[in-house]
Amino acid sequence: MTKRLNIFLILFLASLASLIFAAPEYFCVIENDTISVNNEKALESTIDNYIVSLGDQGYPHIEVILDAYNKINENEYFHYRINKGIKTMIDTVVFGDYSSREISLLSRYITLPESGAFHYSQVRDMIAELKANTLLDVEERADIYKNGIRFYTEAKQDIRFDAIASYKQESDRQGIIGNISLELINLGGLGRLASFYWSRPTLGVNSIDLSYTEPYIFNKPFSAKFAFSQRYQDSLYVKRDLDVSVVYHMNQRSHFIVNYVNEHISTTNIGSDSGFVTQNRSGSNLSMLWLSKAGNISGFVNLSSGLHFASNQRVSRSELNARMILRKSVLGANIDILGGYVASEDPIALYDQFKLGGANFLRGAYFEQYITNAYIGWKIEVGYFQRAHLFAFYDGVFMQHANPISHHVGVGFSLPAGNNRLTIAIGVNLEESIQQAKFHLSWEMP
Repeated sequence: MTKRLNIFLILFLASLASLIFAAPEYFCVIENDTISVNNEKALESTIDNYIVSLGDQGYPHIEVILDAYNKINENEYFHYRINKGIKTMIDTVVFGDYSSREISLLSRYITLPESGAFHYSQVRDMIAELKANTLLDVEERADIYKNGIRFYTEAKQDIRFDAIASYKQESDRQGIIGNISLELINLGGLGRLASFYWSRPTLGVNSIDLSYTEPYIFNKPFSAKFAFSQRYQDSLYVKRDLDVSVVYHMNQRSHFIVNYVNEHISTTNIGSDSGFVTQNRSGSNLSMLWLSKAGNISGFVNLSSGLHFASNQRVSRSELNARMILRKSVLGANIDILGGYVASEDPIALYDQFKLGGANFLRGAYFEQYITNAYIGWKIEVGYFQRAHLFAFYDGVFMQHANPISHHVGVGFSLPAGNNRLTIAIGVNLEESIQQAKFHLSWEMP
């Protein structure tokens, strides 16, 4: 009996203590809803969620008014009155001062809402899609007038510059290797692009690439791209390509490309002695790019495959580049899978092989240090990703090579430089001493 009384007494005292020392509670009273919140910050979040909910139901002009406040015991009650405003229907989207062709092109860059009630979350998604487009400058706002919604966008009249450089020394020569890329944005109209690319991946190689893109021909989801490229290789051969591509835009982020290329390979006496043959070839290539929406987990997949043929020779070539991007607050990781395979009944020429190494992959190697017919590789970057990037990386590859497996590690640091990024990376091949680490400087376009 005494033991039972002691238990009741303990329970009574615990209940009394909880009443005496109970923490005050906050209550948000909106119209007929009473919502318990933990603190004043949660109170503001509750009101914001309520506004967004009404905005998604067609009310863009919402006023939230603190109507009354009272305190009962230790509990505080905040009474709010909602003025919804007029329910708004949307049937027109306006972007700014553009031609009819450009307006049609802009409408393909975002997911346009169906005619109907205003939807706040959809508007935020449309602004995010516009901001993700590198052709546009976009303000973080939208105006509503009658049944129309206006976004504030301008076509970028921009020049993008990209450079990667490194120093290389050989027994009989030394110098700077790397590449320079120049891209003219919205050349003569929204979506038109022209680019120039110069590359010196090794001391004995020079190459140039020129291209022009005409977007959305006849206002259809097809674009055309024209390109010329030339590569001079160690006094052995010169390869010139003329390309015509048709791009089918599957959606705002993904596309499918059909490409035809005419190739002319000319060689020297030294090149002929090394097995290179002067010839003309034709080639057809198919490629697909899939790009996910931005988010804490995002990524892309780029696949390509083609067949190049002369009168007595056929060469098939396929390549994969995929990336997964993980972000949690300021920390994150980039995980890449890369691969390539080239096959032919005849010996495969140097210009058809894959050339690995440099500032983008296998960063403990020189540019194009490894030449192979087939490879599968991976890149992992882990670190701090905000405006500045500070990360450690690991690049690995399994390839058809005298040294089939190679592992490279290092660190990188990146800073915004206008619309571009300046990246410094130091990498080392784990099979070599740290004194043979490679230094890479990159000026990258977004």
